[in-house]
Amino acid sequence: MLKNHYNTIIIGAGPAGLACALTLLENGVDDVLVAEKHEFPRDKCCAGYITRKTEKKYRRFGFDPADCGYSLIEDFGLYFRLKRRQRIENRFLFTSREINRVALDDAFFRLAKARGVNIAENMPITGHDPDNNTVTLGKTHVAGYDNLVFADGTMGFGSAYQRAKRRNLAMQCIFTSDRPDGIEIHFGVTRHGYCWVSTLRGVTNVGMTDEYREAREYKKIFENFLRELGLNADTSALYSAFTPIGIRKPVIGKNIFFAGDAMGACDPFTLSGISCGLDSGEKAALSITRSDTRIIERYAHRLGVKFTFMRLLMRIFYIPCVRWLVFNVGCRFLSGVVTFFFNRFLNKK
Repeated sequence: MLKNHYNTIIIGAGPAGLACALTLLENGVDDVLVAEKHEFPRDKCCAGYITRKTEKKYRRFGFDPADCGYSLIEDFGLYFRLKRRQRIENRFLFTSREINRVALDDAFFRLAKARGVNIAENMPITGHDPDNNTVTLGKTHVAGYDNLVFADGTMGFGSAYQRAKRRNLAMQCIFTSDRPDGIEIHFGVTRHGYCWVSTLRGVTNVGMTDEYREAREYKKIFENFLRELGLNADTSALYSAFTPIGIRKPVIGKNIFFAGDAMGACDPFTLSGISCGLDSGEKAALSITRSDTRIIERYAHRLGVKFTFMRLLMRIFYIPCVRWLVFNVGCRFLSGVVTFFFNRFLNKK
């Protein structure tokens, strides 16, 4: 039963929204509603990779990803233009049995509910009156709030309050196969992104990312990639989603906050966002409990500086001659440096 007023309403029950709700509970705020437009377990366009740093952040909330089948896949290969350039001894990157994020999100959702977080599934936000501090949930229910947190993704309801237009596109298709277990990261298929081919215990996840351009025929690029791999998959089940490029406003006024992808808390180079989602949800909650918006504003500023550097690194890396040097010289003669960069820099983020 929905009430007519809450101290805090959180839109979205992903990692950012649930981290916010759990942190509020830890700090004595229990008059909280998390409104989620889907029903769990829900689909998510993601290869399901998490880093050791993300694993540690989940454990901070009393959740161990290993409990839902997350483990290391040792065979990790870097590919350029469909040719394997280097095998990396993977030490920091985990994925699930299903090669997606469904089990991870569902397990965190179950933990939050068990802790007492009030979550309303199948409850989209359909209206917002910031002047009167009310939202419309579902078709007709109007609820007031003291604080509102948008944790509803790149293109959610909260995006109407943001100016950011740039975004990355991610696409994936999951199917059974007889490929050997392993992770392949392919470069040279898209202009400013990468592809992945992950297989574990007979399940294969093929995905593709790129900086989104409306004129590009991404489905055709994806289908060509599958053909070049010799894979016969039903692309009618192709799933896509957007991830943000650049930090957005973390707060409007004193009581409307943004967290996770809604705040742009996603690395523009690797498209890794779970760790930042958990952090930004926690910072939004602390800003609410301490009545200090500077907490999330300072966090967003630090993240913005970091992402500006990653964006610059991305731009340099995707220059054709730089990629040629990385994969034809670096992987051949400086493989230890490439491995160090991968395991110590990218995956410790």
